[in-house]
Amino acid sequence: MNCLLCHSIVFSFKDIAYQCQNCRLLFKNPNRHLSVEEDLKRYSAHQNNSEDLGYIVFLNRLIDPLKNFLPVSFTAIDFGCGPGPTIAKLLSPLGGEVVNYDPLFFSDESLLRQTFDVVTSTEVVEHFKKPMHDWQTLVQLVKPGGLLGIMTQFFTTEINYENWWYKNDPTHIVFYEQKTFEYIANYFSLDKIYDDQKSIVIFRKRK
Repeated sequence: MNCLLCHSIVFSFKDIAYQCQNCRLLFKNPNRHLSVEEDLKRYSAHQNNSEDLGYIVFLNRLIDPLKNFLPVSFTAIDFGCGPGPTIAKLLSPLGGEVVNYDPLFFSDESLLRQTFDVVTSTEVVEHFKKPMHDWQTLVQLVKPGGLLGIMTQFFTTEINYENWWYKNDPTHIVFYEQKTFEYIANYFSLDKIYDDQKSIVIFRKRK
């Protein structure tokens, strides 16, 4: 099997997943992915919404460092906002004109033909079934010089995959090491400008 991101050779990892020897993408066996209908059922059960203070605190793990790079006014899209969009509520007071996109809940495809100063994607990239295609879609939304803020739990060699809580969600199917983000940055002409080494990475798209 070839890597779903860089198309290099992969090796079996704990029998139920594969890891790329080149970009270090770790991904579950595509034959075991849930259907779109099963995904929708699980996502619809999420209780996250803009009135949930705990969820707002969680999202601020991305918003707080992102604030340091925001222009005075900007356009933004929250890619993969889910059934309870909240990022827009956090970015609007900071000068953002924010729209929401989600392929299942806010599926205005015309938004994907636009570009924005800021693109956020929180707890989304681990759901990508076609990582190369999906990252291309994501990066194309960013204007040259614009910002791309990502939240997902990073995988490291210190983690015991079999005991890792993050992989237990069946919709979490793709995981990223630091080297994976380096590959993504190089391939898509991005500069990594913030990295907490845990779950937050912010890129700026080269002009």
